[in-house]
Amino acid sequence: MIRTPTSYIISWSIHRLLTSHRWTMIRQLPPELEKVAREELNENPKRLQDDLQHLKEWIAKQPHLKARTDDQWLVAILRGCKFSLERVKKKLDLYYTLRTTAPDITLRMKPTDPKFLDFLRLGTCVILPKVDNLQPRVVLLRPGRYDPAVNHIADVMCVLYYLIQILVVEDDTATVLGTKIVTDYEGVNMNHLAQANPTFMRKMIAVSQESMPLRLKGSHHVNVPSGIEVVFTLVKTLLSQKANERLKMHKTNEDLLKYIPKEIVPKEYGGTAGSVAELSEYWAQKVFEYKTWMEYEETLGTDESKRVGDAKTAADMFGVGVQGSFRKLDIDYDKSIKEFKGQGIRVDKMTIRPLPASLQKKAEKEVNEDPKRLAADLVALREWLSKQPHLESVQPSDQWLVAFLRGSKFSLERSKEKFDMYYTLKALVPEFFSNRDPLDERIQGILKLGVFLPVKNVKDADSSRVCIVRVGVFDPSNYHLADLIKVAFMVTEILMLEDDNFTIIGEDVIVDMQGVGVNILSQWTPALAKKVITSFEKALPVRVRSNHMLNTPTGFEAAYTVFKAFLGEKLKKRIQVHNQKYTSMHKSIPKSVLPKEYGGDDGTVQELTDHWREKVESYRDWFLKEENSRSDESKRPEMPKTTSALFGVEGSFRKLEVD
Repeated sequence: MIRTPTSYIISWSIHRLLTSHRWTMIRQLPPELEKVAREELNENPKRLQDDLQHLKEWIAKQPHLKARTDDQWLVAILRGCKFSLERVKKKLDLYYTLRTTAPDITLRMKPTDPKFLDFLRLGTCVILPKVDNLQPRVVLLRPGRYDPAVNHIADVMCVLYYLIQILVVEDDTATVLGTKIVTDYEGVNMNHLAQANPTFMRKMIAVSQESMPLRLKGSHHVNVPSGIEVVFTLVKTLLSQKANERLKMHKTNEDLLKYIPKEIVPKEYGGTAGSVAELSEYWAQKVFEYKTWMEYEETLGTDESKRVGDAKTAADMFGVGVQGSFRKLDIDYDKSIKEFKGQGIRVDKMTIRPLPASLQKKAEKEVNEDPKRLAADLVALREWLSKQPHLESVQPSDQWLVAFLRGSKFSLERSKEKFDMYYTLKALVPEFFSNRDPLDERIQGILKLGVFLPVKNVKDADSSRVCIVRVGVFDPSNYHLADLIKVAFMVTEILMLEDDNFTIIGEDVIVDMQGVGVNILSQWTPALAKKVITSFEKALPVRVRSNHMLNTPTGFEAAYTVFKAFLGEKLKKRIQVHNQKYTSMHKSIPKSVLPKEYGGDDGTVQELTDHWREKVESYRDWFLKEENSRSDESKRPEMPKTTSALFGVEGSFRKLEVD
C-alpha cells in the first residue's frame, strides 16, 4: 500500500521520537524469511551478536575508516556477504572508500538538497512495492527520462545509491532475498550513451555491485534501442559471471511480466501498482523521512592519509588519469561511439556474445579468459594493429579478435603472431584465400559436395565441435585439393565468428577418406601440406583436440608420412586411425551429434551439406568485404614475408621430394 505524502508530513515529528533507536535494534525475521536466511545465507541467530561485536571492534581499529555501526545496517551487510566476516570487511571498506574515490557518483547530489528530490520525481529511479510472497525487491531505472544536456547518468546512480540504503535498513525481504533491476531504455539516445564511458561504468559497477550489501538476483532490460549493444558489451566485461547469467533482454513489457509480479509493476508497464509518478513521490517522501540518517551519512567515508598500507586512489581503482587499461579503453570506446554515429559501422561488430555459465567456466580454465580483462585485451590488440602499416586494410570486429585471443589462450603476443600470419597468408597463398565469392560456380560445386561439415549440435553446452572432412567426394579431374581447403577455411572462419564452442573448446575432426584414390593422393604434395599445416598451426586460431581417420585407402601410409613430417608432436599424438570401425570412433565422438551415415542419430549428411551451403551463402557480403583485407608486404616495417621464406621452396621441400 502506498502512503500519501500528507501522511508522512503529519507523522514526521512523532516518527522521529518513536524511531530514534530503529537502526540500533535487530528485527526478528518472519519464519519463512528466517528459513531462507539460515539455509542460503548461513545466518545463525545464536552467533549474530558475536559477529556484530567482531565487526564493531574491527571498524574501531581502522584509523582511516569512519563507518556506521548500527546493528541493522551491519546485519544487512552480513547477509549480503552470506556471513563471511572477511567478505564483510572488504565490502565495508570498499563502500566507504568509494566516498573518496568515486564522489562523482556517491556524493554527486546530497539527498538533503532539493535538486535530489526534483531529480527523483522525474521517475528515473524508483523501488517497486513489496509483495507478500517470497520475492526479491525490484528497482526500476528509467534513464531516458532525464535530459542529458542538464543531467548525467551518474545522477541516476546517485539516487539509486541512497534509495538502496533506505531499503537495506528497513526491509528484511531485500536483505535476505536480494533485488532485481529493471531498466527501461525508452527515450535513451546517443547523448545518453555517450555519458557511459568505461571509467564511469567501472565506478558504477563498483558502487552498485561490489560495495552494496544487497544481492542482485536479476537484471532485466526493456525497450532497448539500436546502439545500446555498445554499452552492454562493456558492461558485461565488468560484471561478475553470475550477474551476466542473470541479465535478460525483453522485447515487450508483456515479456517482462513473466518475470516480475504484475501487482508490483506500474500501470505504464501493464501492472496494477499505480503510476510511476505515485511511486516516485512515495520515495521522495521516504528520503525526507530519512533526513537525519542522510545528514549523518554525509559525514562518513575514509581518510586515505590514515590508511595502514597504501592509500586507495581513483587512479588505482579505475585507471583515472593514468596510462592504464581503462584510460586506453576510454579512448577506444569514444572512437567506437564516433564510428557508430558518423560512419555507419554496424553495432554487432562491437559486441561480444555472452557465454553460458558452463562454457564461461571452461573458457576461464582452458584458455585463460578473464571477463574483466577482455575489454583491455581487445584494446591492446587494436592499438597494436593501428601501428602495423602493412595491415592497414584490416578492420576486424571484436568477435573476430576474441577468436584469436581464445586460440592463443589469451597470450597477447601469440595472438598478434597468429593474426599477422593469417593476413600474411591471405596475401601469399591465394589458392586458399582469394576469389571466395560463395556464389562462384567452383565454390558452389564444392559446397554441394559437402566436403567440410561441422555438425549442428554439441553433446553438452561446454563440449567441443565435431567437424567431418570428406576428402574423397570430389573428382580430381575437375577440382584440386586446394579448392577443398579454400572452402574448408571459409567454413572455419564462420565458426570463428559465431561458434563459441569451437573457439573455446576446439574441434574434433573426422577425416573420411572413402573414395580417395591415387589421383587425389598425388595432389597432396609436400608444398601443399606445408601450407595447410602452417595455416592451422601458425595462422588460424583453431584448437584441434583429436583427429579420427576413417576408411583409409591403399597408399594412405605414404601420404600420411608426408603429412606427419610437418606436424608437431602434440598433433601427432591426437591422431587415431579407425578405418571402418565406427564403433571405435564412438568411444570418443558421441553418436548423438553425428549423422546416420556415421552411425549417429542427428540427421543425414545431405541435410548437413544443405545447411552449410546456405550458411556460407549467407556470409557472402562478409567474404566479399574481406577479399581485400590482407597484408601489404611492401609496407611491412621489417623484412617482407615471402612464399619461399615461409615455405622453403628451395630448401626442405626439394630434399623431401628427392627422398
